Amino acid sequence: MEGIRNKQRPFRLLKYLYENTDEEHPVTTSELVEIFKAEDAHASRKTVKDDIDILIQEGFDIITIRSTQNSFFLGGRTMEVPELKLLIDAVSSCRFISKEKSAVLIGKLKKMTSKEQAAKLTRHMYVADRVKADNHQLLYIVDTITDAINEGTKIRFQYFDYNASKERFLRHDGAEYKVSPYALLWDDNNYYMCGYSDEREGITNYRVDRMCNTHGLSEPAVPLPVGIDIEEYVEHQFRMFQGEEVDVTLECENSMMRYIIDRFGEDVETWNVTDDTFHVKVQVTDSPTFYGWVFSFAGKVRIMGPDRIRDKYGEMVRAAAEGNAAE
Repeated sequence: MEGIRNKQRPFRLLKYLYENTDEEHPVTTSELVEIFKAEDAHASRKTVKDDIDILIQEGFDIITIRSTQNSFFLGGRTMEVPELKLLIDAVSSCRFISKEKSAVLIGKLKKMTSKEQAAKLTRHMYVADRVKADNHQLLYIVDTITDAINEGTKIRFQYFDYNASKERFLRHDGAEYKVSPYALLWDDNNYYMCGYSDEREGITNYRVDRMCNTHGLSEPAVPLPVGIDIEEYVEHQFRMFQGEEVDVTLECENSMMRYIIDRFGEDVETWNVTDDTFHVKVQVTDSPTFYGWVFSFAGKVRIMGPDRIRDKYGEMVRAAAEGNAAE
Protein backbone atom coordinates (compact mmCIF):
# COMPACT_ATOMS: atom_id res chain seq x y z
CA MET A 1 0.00 0.00 0.00
CA GLU A 2 1.38 3.39 -1.00
CA GLY A 3 2.04 5.54 2.01
CA ILE A 4 0.37 8.88 2.71
CA ARG A 5 2.59 11.76 1.68
CA ASN A 6 3.21 14.60 4.10
CA LYS A 7 1.06 16.97 2.03
CA GLN A 8 -1.87 14.54 2.21
CA ARG A 9 -1.68 14.00 5.94
CA PRO A 10 -3.74 17.06 7.10
CA PHE A 11 -6.54 16.13 4.68
CA ARG A 12 -6.51 12.51 5.82
CA LEU A 13 -6.54 13.71 9.43
CA LEU A 14 -9.57 15.94 8.75
CA LYS A 15 -11.37 13.08 7.02
CA TYR A 16 -10.75 10.78 9.99
CA LEU A 17 -11.94 13.36 12.51
CA TYR A 18 -15.08 14.06 10.42
CA GLU A 19 -16.05 10.41 10.03
CA ASN A 20 -15.03 8.97 13.38
CA THR A 21 -15.08 11.56 16.14
CA ASP A 22 -17.60 13.56 18.12
CA GLU A 23 -17.90 14.78 21.71
CA GLU A 24 -18.54 11.24 22.93
CA HIS A 25 -15.83 9.65 20.78
CA PRO A 26 -12.61 11.70 20.82
CA VAL A 27 -9.31 10.31 19.58
CA THR A 28 -5.96 10.68 21.34
CA THR A 29 -2.69 11.88 19.85
CA SER A 30 -1.17 8.42 20.26
CA GLU A 31 -4.11 6.79 18.48
CA LEU A 32 -3.76 9.19 15.55
CA VAL A 33 -0.03 8.46 15.32
CA GLU A 34 -0.75 4.72 15.19
CA ILE A 35 -3.49 5.22 12.57
CA PHE A 36 -1.10 7.13 10.31
CA LYS A 37 1.75 4.67 10.84
CA ALA A 38 -0.58 1.84 9.81
CA GLU A 39 -0.95 3.65 6.49
CA ASP A 40 2.82 4.12 6.08
CA ALA A 41 2.62 7.83 6.83
CA HIS A 42 5.42 9.75 8.46
CA ALA A 43 3.74 10.68 11.72
CA SER A 44 4.71 11.60 15.24
CA ARG A 45 3.11 13.41 18.13
CA LYS A 46 4.61 16.66 16.80
CA THR A 47 3.35 16.20 13.23
CA VAL A 48 -0.15 15.38 14.50
CA LYS A 49 -0.15 18.50 16.67
CA ASP A 50 1.13 20.62 13.76
CA ASP A 51 -1.54 19.26 11.41
CA ILE A 52 -4.30 19.93 13.93
CA ASP A 53 -3.02 23.48 14.44
CA ILE A 54 -3.13 24.03 10.66
CA LEU A 55 -6.72 22.78 10.47
CA ILE A 56 -7.76 25.03 13.37
CA GLN A 57 -6.10 28.02 11.69
CA GLU A 58 -8.14 27.25 8.56
CA GLY A 59 -11.35 27.52 10.58
CA PHE A 60 -12.20 23.90 11.39
CA ASP A 61 -13.76 23.47 14.84
CA ILE A 62 -11.42 20.86 16.28
CA ILE A 63 -11.87 20.60 20.04
CA THR A 64 -8.92 19.64 22.23
CA ILE A 65 -9.55 17.80 25.49
CA ARG A 66 -6.44 18.53 27.51
CA SER A 67 -5.11 15.88 29.87
CA THR A 68 -1.98 13.77 30.25
CA GLN A 69 -2.97 12.36 26.86
CA ASN A 70 -4.65 15.06 24.76
CA SER A 71 -7.58 13.93 22.67
CA PHE A 72 -9.52 15.60 19.88
CA PHE A 73 -12.85 15.61 18.10
CA LEU A 74 -14.54 17.62 15.37
CA GLY A 75 -16.95 20.01 17.08
CA GLY A 76 -19.30 22.26 15.11
CA ARG A 77 -20.83 20.63 12.05
CA THR A 78 -23.21 21.93 9.44
CA MET A 79 -26.04 19.94 11.01
CA GLU A 80 -26.43 18.78 14.61
CA VAL A 81 -27.80 15.33 15.43
CA PRO A 82 -31.27 16.58 16.59
CA GLU A 83 -31.57 18.54 13.33
CA LEU A 84 -30.61 15.47 11.31
CA LYS A 85 -33.19 13.37 13.16
CA LEU A 86 -35.85 15.93 12.30
CA LEU A 87 -34.87 15.98 8.62
CA ILE A 88 -34.74 12.18 8.43
CA ASP A 89 -38.23 11.96 9.92
CA ALA A 90 -39.45 14.53 7.38
CA VAL A 91 -37.93 12.61 4.47
CA SER A 92 -39.28 9.29 5.76
CA SER A 93 -42.82 10.60 6.14
CA CYS A 94 -42.90 12.75 3.01
CA ARG A 95 -45.42 11.26 0.63
CA PHE A 96 -44.04 12.70 -2.60
CA ILE A 97 -40.53 11.21 -2.15
CA SER A 98 -40.29 7.59 -3.31
CA LYS A 99 -39.01 4.89 -0.96
CA GLU A 100 -35.87 4.47 -3.02
CA LYS A 101 -35.08 8.19 -3.07
CA SER A 102 -35.89 8.46 0.65
CA ALA A 103 -33.27 5.81 1.37
CA VAL A 104 -30.68 7.67 -0.73
CA LEU A 105 -31.40 11.02 0.96
CA ILE A 106 -31.32 9.51 4.45
CA GLY A 107 -27.96 7.89 3.62
CA LYS A 108 -26.58 11.30 2.63
CA LEU A 109 -27.93 12.90 5.79
CA LYS A 110 -26.24 10.24 7.94
CA LYS A 111 -22.90 11.11 6.34
CA MET A 112 -23.14 14.61 7.80
CA THR A 113 -22.08 13.34 11.22
CA SER A 114 -19.68 10.78 12.68
CA LYS A 115 -20.17 7.05 12.13
CA GLU A 116 -20.96 6.55 15.82
CA GLN A 117 -23.64 9.22 15.87
CA ALA A 118 -24.96 8.09 12.48
CA ALA A 119 -25.95 4.85 14.19
CA LYS A 120 -28.27 6.89 16.42
CA LEU A 121 -30.05 8.22 13.36
CA THR A 122 -31.84 4.95 12.70
CA ARG A 123 -35.38 6.15 13.20
CA HIS A 124 -38.38 4.18 14.43
CA MET A 125 -41.17 6.41 13.21
CA TYR A 126 -44.25 4.97 11.54
CA VAL A 127 -46.78 7.08 9.70
CA ALA A 128 -50.30 5.71 9.32
CA ASP A 129 -51.86 5.61 5.85
CA ARG A 130 -48.78 7.07 4.19
CA VAL A 131 -48.42 5.84 0.61
CA LYS A 132 -45.13 6.82 -0.98
CA ALA A 133 -45.10 8.27 -4.49
CA ASP A 134 -43.44 6.25 -7.24
CA ASN A 135 -42.69 9.14 -9.59
CA HIS A 136 -38.88 8.91 -9.58
CA GLN A 137 -38.57 12.09 -11.66
CA LEU A 138 -40.19 14.19 -8.96
CA LEU A 139 -37.12 15.85 -7.44
CA TYR A 140 -35.90 16.85 -10.89
CA ILE A 141 -39.36 18.17 -11.75
CA VAL A 142 -39.31 20.34 -8.62
CA ASP A 143 -35.86 21.57 -9.61
CA THR A 144 -37.09 22.48 -13.11
CA ILE A 145 -40.10 24.33 -11.69
CA THR A 146 -37.97 26.24 -9.18
CA ASP A 147 -35.50 27.30 -11.88
CA ALA A 148 -38.36 28.51 -14.09
CA ILE A 149 -39.88 30.55 -11.22
CA ASN A 150 -36.50 32.14 -10.46
CA GLU A 151 -35.79 32.86 -14.13
CA GLY A 152 -39.32 34.02 -15.02
CA THR A 153 -39.83 31.46 -17.80
CA LYS A 154 -42.43 28.85 -18.78
CA ILE A 155 -42.28 25.07 -18.54
CA ARG A 156 -43.92 22.30 -20.54
CA PHE A 157 -44.95 18.88 -19.30
CA GLN A 158 -47.38 16.02 -19.69
CA TYR A 159 -49.90 15.06 -17.02
CA PHE A 160 -50.99 11.53 -16.19
CA ASP A 161 -53.92 9.91 -14.44
CA TYR A 162 -55.09 6.35 -13.68
CA ASN A 163 -57.82 4.25 -15.24
CA ALA A 164 -60.03 1.70 -13.49
CA SER A 165 -57.31 -0.96 -13.94
CA LYS A 166 -54.78 1.21 -12.07
CA GLU A 167 -52.91 1.82 -15.30
CA ARG A 168 -51.37 5.19 -16.01
CA PHE A 169 -52.49 7.18 -19.02
CA LEU A 170 -51.57 10.62 -20.28
CA ARG A 171 -54.36 13.14 -20.09
CA HIS A 172 -55.55 14.93 -23.23
CA ASP A 173 -54.04 12.12 -25.35
CA GLY A 174 -50.54 13.08 -24.27
CA ALA A 175 -50.82 16.74 -25.21
CA GLU A 176 -48.22 18.96 -23.54
CA TYR A 177 -49.24 21.56 -20.99
CA LYS A 178 -47.51 24.93 -21.17
CA VAL A 179 -47.56 26.83 -17.89
CA SER A 180 -45.96 29.90 -16.31
CA PRO A 181 -45.17 28.66 -12.76
CA TYR A 182 -45.64 31.09 -9.88
CA ALA A 183 -45.24 28.98 -6.75
CA LEU A 184 -44.89 25.48 -5.29
CA LEU A 185 -47.59 24.66 -2.75
CA TRP A 186 -47.68 22.04 -0.02
CA ASP A 187 -51.06 20.80 1.20
CA ASP A 188 -52.23 17.61 2.91
CA ASN A 189 -48.96 15.80 2.05
CA ASN A 190 -49.23 16.63 -1.63
CA TYR A 191 -47.01 18.94 -3.66
CA TYR A 192 -48.69 21.32 -6.10
CA MET A 193 -47.52 23.80 -8.69
CA CYS A 194 -49.52 26.97 -9.08
CA GLY A 195 -49.19 28.71 -12.44
CA TYR A 196 -50.84 30.39 -15.41
CA SER A 197 -52.10 27.91 -18.00
CA ASP A 198 -51.83 29.07 -21.62
CA GLU A 199 -54.61 26.69 -22.59
CA ARG A 200 -57.05 27.68 -19.85
CA GLU A 201 -55.97 31.32 -19.80
CA GLY A 202 -56.01 31.39 -16.03
CA ILE A 203 -54.28 30.25 -12.85
CA THR A 204 -54.44 26.50 -12.23
CA ASN A 205 -52.96 24.04 -9.73
CA TYR A 206 -51.21 20.81 -10.75
CA ARG A 207 -50.13 17.84 -8.65
CA VAL A 208 -46.36 17.70 -9.08
CA ASP A 209 -46.25 13.92 -8.66
CA ARG A 210 -48.64 13.58 -11.64
CA MET A 211 -46.36 15.59 -13.93
CA CYS A 212 -43.89 13.89 -16.27
CA ASN A 213 -41.52 14.72 -19.12
CA THR A 214 -41.09 18.19 -17.67
CA HIS A 215 -38.80 20.67 -19.40
CA GLY A 216 -37.93 24.32 -18.92
CA LEU A 217 -38.51 26.76 -21.77
CA SER A 218 -36.77 29.99 -22.70
CA GLU A 219 -40.14 31.63 -23.39
CA PRO A 220 -40.89 34.40 -20.84
CA ALA A 221 -43.57 33.57 -18.29
CA VAL A 222 -46.94 35.30 -18.29
CA PRO A 223 -46.80 37.95 -15.54
CA LEU A 224 -48.96 37.34 -12.48
CA PRO A 225 -52.40 38.81 -13.34
CA VAL A 226 -53.05 42.27 -11.94
CA GLY A 227 -54.84 42.16 -8.59
CA ILE A 228 -53.71 38.61 -7.73
CA ASP A 229 -51.69 38.18 -4.55
CA ILE A 230 -50.15 34.71 -4.73
CA GLU A 231 -50.08 34.26 -0.93
CA GLU A 232 -53.76 35.16 -0.62
CA TYR A 233 -54.55 32.90 -3.54
CA VAL A 234 -52.86 29.97 -1.81
CA GLU A 235 -54.67 30.64 1.46
CA HIS A 236 -58.05 30.72 -0.28
CA GLN A 237 -57.53 27.47 -2.16
CA PHE A 238 -59.05 24.93 0.20
CA ARG A 239 -56.80 21.91 -0.20
CA MET A 240 -55.99 22.95 -3.74
CA PHE A 241 -59.36 22.19 -5.33
CA GLN A 242 -60.80 24.61 -7.85
CA GLY A 243 -64.21 26.12 -7.26
CA GLU A 244 -66.05 29.26 -6.24
CA GLU A 245 -64.72 30.98 -3.16
CA VAL A 246 -67.51 31.54 -0.64
CA ASP A 247 -67.91 32.77 2.94
CA VAL A 248 -69.36 29.99 5.07
CA THR A 249 -70.62 29.96 8.64
CA LEU A 250 -70.06 26.73 10.57
CA GLU A 251 -71.49 25.65 13.90
CA CYS A 252 -69.02 23.56 15.87
CA GLU A 253 -68.90 21.73 19.15
CA ASN A 254 -66.29 23.20 21.48
CA SER A 255 -64.02 20.18 21.08
CA MET A 256 -63.63 21.09 17.39
CA MET A 257 -61.77 24.34 18.04
CA ARG A 258 -58.34 22.75 17.58
CA TYR A 259 -59.35 21.43 14.17
CA ILE A 260 -60.67 24.84 13.11
CA ILE A 261 -57.41 26.50 14.17
CA ASP A 262 -55.35 23.79 12.45
CA ARG A 263 -57.27 24.43 9.24
CA PHE A 264 -57.79 28.20 9.28
CA GLY A 265 -55.33 29.65 11.82
CA GLU A 266 -55.73 31.42 15.16
CA ASP A 267 -57.00 34.67 13.60
CA VAL A 268 -60.18 33.01 12.32
CA GLU A 269 -63.43 34.78 13.35
CA THR A 270 -65.35 32.81 15.99
CA TRP A 271 -68.07 33.56 18.55
CA ASN A 272 -69.80 31.52 21.23
CA VAL A 273 -73.40 30.41 20.65
CA THR A 274 -74.10 28.15 23.62
CA ASP A 275 -72.03 26.73 26.43
CA ASP A 276 -71.23 23.76 24.17
CA THR A 277 -70.98 25.29 20.68
CA PHE A 278 -69.46 28.17 18.75
CA HIS A 279 -69.80 29.62 15.27
CA VAL A 280 -66.95 30.33 12.88
CA LYS A 281 -66.95 32.30 9.65
CA VAL A 282 -64.42 31.16 7.05
CA GLN A 283 -63.76 31.54 3.35
CA VAL A 284 -63.51 28.20 1.56
CA THR A 285 -63.69 26.80 -1.94
CA ASP A 286 -67.03 25.27 -2.86
CA SER A 287 -65.72 21.79 -3.61
CA PRO A 288 -66.33 18.13 -2.70
CA THR A 289 -63.21 18.24 -0.55
CA PHE A 290 -64.70 20.93 1.67
CA TYR A 291 -67.89 18.90 2.12
CA GLY A 292 -65.82 15.79 2.81
CA TRP A 293 -63.90 17.67 5.48
CA VAL A 294 -67.16 18.72 7.18
CA PHE A 295 -68.54 15.17 6.95
CA SER A 296 -65.41 13.70 8.57
CA PHE A 297 -66.44 15.21 11.94
CA ALA A 298 -69.66 13.16 12.11
CA GLY A 299 -72.00 16.05 12.87
CA LYS A 300 -69.74 17.94 15.25
CA VAL A 301 -69.19 20.55 12.50
CA ARG A 302 -72.35 21.75 10.71
CA ILE A 303 -72.85 24.16 7.83
CA MET A 304 -75.19 26.97 8.88
CA GLY A 305 -75.04 29.11 5.77
CA PRO A 306 -75.36 30.27 3.14
CA ASP A 307 -78.45 28.18 2.40
CA ARG A 308 -77.29 27.01 -1.03
CA ILE A 309 -74.04 25.60 0.42
CA ARG A 310 -75.90 23.87 3.26
CA ASP A 311 -78.47 22.45 0.79
CA LYS A 312 -75.75 21.29 -1.60
CA TYR A 313 -74.03 19.46 1.24
CA GLY A 314 -77.31 17.79 2.23
CA GLU A 315 -77.89 16.65 -1.34
CA MET A 316 -74.41 15.12 -1.52
CA VAL A 317 -74.92 13.22 1.74
CA ARG A 318 -78.31 11.92 0.57
CA ALA A 319 -76.88 10.89 -2.81
CA ALA A 320 -74.09 8.97 -1.09
CA ALA A 321 -76.55 7.24 1.25
CA GLU A 322 -78.86 6.31 -1.59
CA GLY A 323 -75.93 4.93 -3.56
CA ASN A 324 -74.95 2.68 -0.64
CA ALA A 325 -78.55 1.54 -0.24
CA ALA A 326 -78.77 0.66 -3.93
CA GLU A 327 -75.71 -1.54 -3.60
